[in-house]
Amino acid sequence: MVEANHFHTFECLGDASRKIANVFWTFLDCLSCKMTKISQIYEKSIGEKYKRESRTFDITDSHHILHIGCGAYPITALTLAKMNGSKIVGIDNNQKAIRLANEIVRNQQLDDRVTITYGDGTTYPVNLFDTIIISGCSSPKMQILDHVINTAKPQSKIIVRDINLNAKAVRENITAHHNIIWANTLGNYPIPWLGWQSFYLIKK
Repeated sequence: MVEANHFHTFECLGDASRKIANVFWTFLDCLSCKMTKISQIYEKSIGEKYKRESRTFDITDSHHILHIGCGAYPITALTLAKMNGSKIVGIDNNQKAIRLANEIVRNQQLDDRVTITYGDGTTYPVNLFDTIIISGCSSPKMQILDHVINTAKPQSKIIVRDINLNAKAVRENITAHHNIIWANTLGNYPIPWLGWQSFYLIKK
């Protein structure tokens, strides 16, 4: 009974932290869309984390990248497009976020490399992409992860991000799949209470 209660408490903390993190990143996205100075700081700080992730997980040679849960300020897509000129599709299930993200892409003159569109991460066709990135803010995380793992093409790279308190649940989900190679893990700590883990997987 003690172990069950402990696990339930851990899950509740993880869910609460995810909600807080999602509110924070959504607010920062919207603020970055409106204020150039904020967007510059955002791209320099968080963008550097995504550059490090790209280099560590060796995705700079990917030609077709999907980002699930791109948000209103599609910083992952912007960062990768500037790094290696890959074709990147960002999807979100929020129409306002899609509209704002497309404005940012056009303003940065990256619309020849970045496409932002509506999409549901639990059903979106992922088998045409070399690399699939699942945002830390994407939800429902486990259903999205299952869909991607089950339908991604062989040898594709899958990157899953989630806040530290939810990392255990993500790891357990990953290990339940036998068609996945767990290649690497990277910790990111731009803000102590909003740190996240990035898991690098390869589909067998």
